[in-house]
Amino acid sequence: MENLFEINNLNVDFKTPRGRVHALRDVSFKAPRGKIIGVVGESGSGKSTVIWAMTQLLARNGVVEGGEILFNGKNLLEFSERELQAFRGEEASIVFQDPMTSQIPVRSYSQQMVDIAYRNKGKTKADKIKRAIDMMRRVGIPDPEQRIVQYPHQFSGGMRQRAGIAMALLMNPLLLIGDELTTALDVTMEAQIIHLLRELQQEIKATVMIVSHNLGLIAELCDRVVVMYAGEVIEQGDVRQIFNNAQHPYTQALLECDPARVLERSRFLPTIPGDLPDLHVWPTGCIYAPRCKHATRRCEQERPTSFDIDPGHEACCHLLDPDHDSNDEAASVERLQSKTSGYDETATVEIQYEGDPLLKVEHLQVRFRTMGALKAKLKGIADPFVDAVLDVSLRLWRGETLGLVGESGSGKTTLGRAILGLVRVHQGSVVFDGKVLTDLPEAALRNLRQNMAMMFQDPVGSLSPRQTVRSLITEPFDLHRKGTYSTEDEARRLCDMVNLPHNFLSRYPHELSGGQARRVGVARALALEPSMIIADEPTAGLDVSIQGEVLNLMRDLQGRQGLAYLIITHNLPVVRHICDRLAIMYLGRIVEQGEGEAIFNNPAHPYTEALVHGVPQPDPDKRRELVSIEGEVPSLINRPAGCEFHPRCKYVQGRCRTERPDERQLSDGRVVQCHYPLIN
Repeated sequence: MENLFEINNLNVDFKTPRGRVHALRDVSFKAPRGKIIGVVGESGSGKSTVIWAMTQLLARNGVVEGGEILFNGKNLLEFSERELQAFRGEEASIVFQDPMTSQIPVRSYSQQMVDIAYRNKGKTKADKIKRAIDMMRRVGIPDPEQRIVQYPHQFSGGMRQRAGIAMALLMNPLLLIGDELTTALDVTMEAQIIHLLRELQQEIKATVMIVSHNLGLIAELCDRVVVMYAGEVIEQGDVRQIFNNAQHPYTQALLECDPARVLERSRFLPTIPGDLPDLHVWPTGCIYAPRCKHATRRCEQERPTSFDIDPGHEACCHLLDPDHDSNDEAASVERLQSKTSGYDETATVEIQYEGDPLLKVEHLQVRFRTMGALKAKLKGIADPFVDAVLDVSLRLWRGETLGLVGESGSGKTTLGRAILGLVRVHQGSVVFDGKVLTDLPEAALRNLRQNMAMMFQDPVGSLSPRQTVRSLITEPFDLHRKGTYSTEDEARRLCDMVNLPHNFLSRYPHELSGGQARRVGVARALALEPSMIIADEPTAGLDVSIQGEVLNLMRDLQGRQGLAYLIITHNLPVVRHICDRLAIMYLGRIVEQGEGEAIFNNPAHPYTEALVHGVPQPDPDKRRELVSIEGEVPSLINRPAGCEFHPRCKYVQGRCRTERPDERQLSDGRVVQCHYPLIN
């Protein structure tokens, strides 16, 4: 099959004060024309560096040391700046990970799209806008004639990503590159984007290159898969060959780590022991040997070559060599185990559901003003507010983990902030450990926050870039227990608690990986030994192996300290393993609440069913033909009449359109807001 581009023996270095980082080493793979190719691997494996090398957008300290990148038979590394500009705009387009930062916030979509189409010299501005409107309609943006004059902040996350895809396709590129394009999206938006890309690829016959650590996305979307580790391609092949017959130990370990592939609820998730190697040093043997349970002396001393397994399927591993000797395997396993620290899987917390809960939320309502009082009066608007959280009631017991699940914009984070007093409550009550928080003055609430903590969604962005890890994790003592502790002793204790090396104490947030930054966030939250932690998207943006490490750490600490967790997330495979009970939110209301396994096995609310079935499976033989839930979350300003889910519900009946459902309790103890629950 003809290839659109070929990468042959690509080597890329980055110059740093500590010496050169050998980011890519002898990377080679091909992309057949008209196919979707996925590049997968942990953070730091070099996936994005391949993109920046292809588009010649490497950072200033990046140097291509060797190799070639052939696009339609021409070497991109030899292009002039003028040729590169034409290639980037007309022949290749990129959809970036975060549409909010990659799109210009002060320019409307019509202005941005006209700028992109500047090379269409023979077209008028009206023609370009018409083309942009057609493209927005093609990617599923409703009312594109009205939406095109709006700005990025006026779009939801899913709509911004759709607009990004529309802009990328505006010039009919031969190659569309997606860099972690669904990482920030919830499961329903992710499913819609997957189906959209699949349909567009078939329609325009473009070659698509998807860079991701989301194995479900890769399995659902891609025809071929390239697996990268620490700057090298270690396995590549057809998507079914990789997922059903992985040969490299790293690929096998990566697949085993995915929570979606662990079908039975597990207290501790599988992880890949160890860390990525230091790429300042050119490896002498197999780059994966320090983390591989099958490694031998040969693996440590000799770089493996690529072995063909089936037509189109190859892997770089000495285990595939017919002459391989595995006599040294036992010593390697012992060496590996000595570098890993396990958790006490016998440490459990007996949840007592009798008596008063640790946290009790009753009929909570949070409102935000949509416009100033004068403007509202001039427009004749009597109630210029929007209800972000409406009539929410929940309980959290000591030692329990409650999962708060819903799409983006459903009010999950607002509810978590309201519980901690970070957002003003309009109505209802929050009772924590017998104290009513909603009536407390700020000074008293501040003292109580010693017993409550929050882990924020962005592990790096929530940490001050000007503070070291030592300063960050001991800061809670400065605020609440000044002068009563030893900074060094507490810093070392917290590092030990979250399995972070002591030499990290002098580092700054930008020097940490996502998983390491998350551990700092956990240490900071645990500093004052709270009873409850509210974790907002604790696994967002993390690799599957790092997800397992963070969740195992949280579970281990819960077993040892009796912590209660309120976990806010849209990552359903993770929720299944860590949460005892679930609360499903939609438009600021909890529509279903109950025991986690019961909800996963037999969802009662149609919205819950759509969320559960909307999770992409890391199995190419289980690709979904239909999106489980269509449409956008309705505007909070204009809530639908009756059941607020009825415009998107496939079971809708006449009563649903006019009458809002009351709460009803099912036979298994679950509470659901639905006129016609899927179970009784």
